[in-house]
Amino acid sequence: MSKRPGSASCSLLVVRFCLWGRRVTAQAANQKYDRDFLLSPGKRNQLVELWEVEKYGRDCFDDPNHVHLYGMPPREWYERGVRILARTCLEAVKDPLGNKIGSDIAEVVAPASGNRPIGVVDPFAGSCNGLYSILRHLPGSRGIGFELEPAVFDLTTRNIAHLKAPIELVQGSYKDLVAVRRHPADHLVVVFLGPPWGDALRPDTGLHLDRTKPPILEIVRDFEQVYGSQPVLYVTEVHEVNEPSALRAVEAAFDWSDLRIYDVNVPGLQHGILLGTRRWPS
Repeated sequence: MSKRPGSASCSLLVVRFCLWGRRVTAQAANQKYDRDFLLSPGKRNQLVELWEVEKYGRDCFDDPNHVHLYGMPPREWYERGVRILARTCLEAVKDPLGNKIGSDIAEVVAPASGNRPIGVVDPFAGSCNGLYSILRHLPGSRGIGFELEPAVFDLTTRNIAHLKAPIELVQGSYKDLVAVRRHPADHLVVVFLGPPWGDALRPDTGLHLDRTKPPILEIVRDFEQVYGSQPVLYVTEVHEVNEPSALRAVEAAFDWSDLRIYDVNVPGLQHGILLGTRRWPS
């Protein structure tokens, strides 16, 4: 049987492509999947495959299921159609922390809610897993999340659609939109404050709540302009070490506050929350 002209060269190209693909895969397998790599300019906004998510967990925490999101280990959420960016492996609130936060919020909300509806707001929604975790602990509540970055917004919108989560995700800055995309006046409101830390986390003094982007008290003032006549529980994500004067200034903005640090990570990487209320029912 005669071969078609060019068939040999086509076969050679296929072989070369396969060898190249194997070489790329081998290089990726040898790459350490750590914070520096996943947040690098060329990687941070790339979609990651399941094996990469699990490799990050193994390389950094000896646990392929470290990126536990939406109540599921990586293989399960990946099979459900959930996809994330490389940066989300680090930036997302993981389920162990999210469940601790949700449980402590429910502890404060349950005695006060009565028959009042509950609305939750996350002005820095990202993957929405922090918001999702809180809603799971407040049955019947609904969430509003704001996300500024288009790539993150598009991906998270598809993910929460797969999950049928009671979340309205809004693209844009909360500063521009919180007054028009808000919970009704009869709601108890929970506001989850997890702004980017940037250089606010210092190795010598801990987390400076007056240096987050934007500072915590600025965010509180923004929300008070919108929800100033409603009971609000502010939930601020903090580090295990927090600069004392900035922490005291935030605590002083509330009628009641309580600092809680969670043992869900290795020492030095522990997070927690500062609970703070305004006009909260006694």
